[in-house]
Amino acid sequence: MKKFWCSIFLFSAILFQAWSNNDLNYPKKEVNGKTYYEYTVQKSEGFYSICKKFGVTEDEIKKANPGTEKGLTYDAVLLIPYKEAAYYVHKVNRKETLYSISKQYQISIEDIYEANPEVKEKGLKSGMELKIPEKKKNSVQTLTVNDSVPKIKKDNQPSYSVHNVEKGETLYSISRMYGISVEEIIRLNPDVKDGVKIGKKLIIPPVHSNTAIKSNSVEGRNLKFVTHKVESKETLYSISKQYGVTHEEIVRLNPILNEGLKAGMILVIPPSFNKPLEADTVCVDSSKTVTPLDSIVDVESLFVRSKTPKKEINVAIALPFQLSKAAEKTKIDGNTKKFLEFYQGFLIAVDSLRKTGLSYNIYTYDSGKNEAEIKKVLEKEELKTMDLLIGPAYTSQIKPMADFALANNVKLVIPFSSKSDETLVNPNIFQINPPVDKVNFQMAELFIKQFKDNNIVIWRFKNASDDDKQLFADTLSSMLTAKGIPFKTVMFDNIATIRAALVNDKENVVIPMTTSQVALSQALPMVNMLQTDKRKVVLFGFSEWQNYQSISKDLYVLPTYYVSPFHVDFSNPEVRRYLSKFRHFYNAEPFNSNPQYGMIGYDIAVYFSTAISTKGHDFEFSKGAIQANTIQAKFSFVRMGEKSGFYSNGLYIINHDDKIGRTAVDGLTMKVCPICQENIKKYEAQQKKKK
Repeated sequence: MKKFWCSIFLFSAILFQAWSNNDLNYPKKEVNGKTYYEYTVQKSEGFYSICKKFGVTEDEIKKANPGTEKGLTYDAVLLIPYKEAAYYVHKVNRKETLYSISKQYQISIEDIYEANPEVKEKGLKSGMELKIPEKKKNSVQTLTVNDSVPKIKKDNQPSYSVHNVEKGETLYSISRMYGISVEEIIRLNPDVKDGVKIGKKLIIPPVHSNTAIKSNSVEGRNLKFVTHKVESKETLYSISKQYGVTHEEIVRLNPILNEGLKAGMILVIPPSFNKPLEADTVCVDSSKTVTPLDSIVDVESLFVRSKTPKKEINVAIALPFQLSKAAEKTKIDGNTKKFLEFYQGFLIAVDSLRKTGLSYNIYTYDSGKNEAEIKKVLEKEELKTMDLLIGPAYTSQIKPMADFALANNVKLVIPFSSKSDETLVNPNIFQINPPVDKVNFQMAELFIKQFKDNNIVIWRFKNASDDDKQLFADTLSSMLTAKGIPFKTVMFDNIATIRAALVNDKENVVIPMTTSQVALSQALPMVNMLQTDKRKVVLFGFSEWQNYQSISKDLYVLPTYYVSPFHVDFSNPEVRRYLSKFRHFYNAEPFNSNPQYGMIGYDIAVYFSTAISTKGHDFEFSKGAIQANTIQAKFSFVRMGEKSGFYSNGLYIINHDDKIGRTAVDGLTMKVCPICQENIKKYEAQQKKKK
């Protein structure tokens, strides 16, 4: 492991104070065989603060100090009962959470709430001192069951209990607390079907097999975005039950539903990775839309949220640099070079940002390639104080890093992988490469906006290994059908097959649904021969094509479009400045790849530094977009779900033309970028001069 500091500031350690009554620094006194502390009442001090300080009750203080029933007097000396039972006081660090604290002491969050009621009312705050109780068994208040409560068999008689609703609690949170369903609570407490109020006493049943919440296992549940064609007599409720999602999630992703649900509609269905549906809905009428009874507990309440802008940023980068395996004369492999370039690009951004007044503490770790190696890295105490943790490169290492990030409220930036189930359930993750299924919907949407008036030809391949863009083909076909846009699907065979699908009165857009270089080497020469004076043909392909050197002579003969989260405009002054610094600092040229790894590192540094320095460590809870001057990625982070992390959904449509090179079509406005228009004008002017 190597550490790099861009400033000389040191990290503050987690302050933890173990406190038992034996450790209190106050004089003791024996009275009638009992031990007491002698404590002088401070100015404006009341029973509450003294009880909290000594871990005793108000009644115990009054009993030991007759005359205090009417209140306390400044400078009065009290006898405080001495107790052998030990407990702890924990001073909350800036990035600790109730979850991480509860795990540290192996107690429940409810135990912390019980010992520190102000936390439940006002939330966890940095610097707060928490009283940590000893582990204890949960106890409940028993209730005599009357005739209005269903009786249980004598051979199985666990007690019903009473729950007193407190501020911030919902039916959903209470159901989770006791391990039962919301419906069961409503059945025994019918007056709360529209929600609960503070102070309401709820009858809580014992957990039987018929009342327990179903397992939150993801087995058999939809974990990807899919499409659903609405059948006659279907309702939003029946569709939401079918996929295990709420109807609000469906409406949010399908604005067309504002006009009502109609047979034949194609709906986008989100992943069902959250709670079971029955935990927050009640079936009223299968023909009507179901309304949620209450909201999910806000995960923000479990964290110390810091929105104060920061000028000192703590970053850890954990990537498989493999430097220990590289001897002085050993050639560094391609992957290692890419990771090193990522780090170099990050440092170029830091060099520029430091001139704006920011300072950095940067730690780098050789993460290795497997789960055991990254777990060893995560044992480093300083990682708990990070603002950003960047990595890993390998999917197998994501879960331990994600668990660490959630427990310590560190932002985890996953720079390369697009496959991360953890992003679905971890609000501290920022995924740079969006998941393939999500990109498919965005690609299809952008494609339709750009080419809806063209003759669209979807070119499929009989060989499954060649037809590897089947998911996008199915998604695009469904969305074109739903919008009533005509298209043709042909199977790869010979040039006559594809020629028969083309027309002369419209521009033809041909989409070979493959990223196989072998399939493309056979298909592209055919397509390239189809352009005539009367028949215009363009290609729509995939960003993977950019790195195919073996078929470069057949690529981009025709104007070619593809969608990518990355694009570099080499006429951009910021891009030129970056390249100049790279050459100056490292005496080398950037690695020839798409995307540019150094620029990914640069953009991550610029975006997240801007976010933290303007909106604080927990910038995602602040209003307003992050205005960051990135050079390759158009970062725009959105949540995957209510409790999920974020992925970047900023996409470009790229037009690659042999005459003018790559130009970006704006994914939002679908117009050519102004700087690209300037490039086209320059090219046209040059052509006129040549003539």
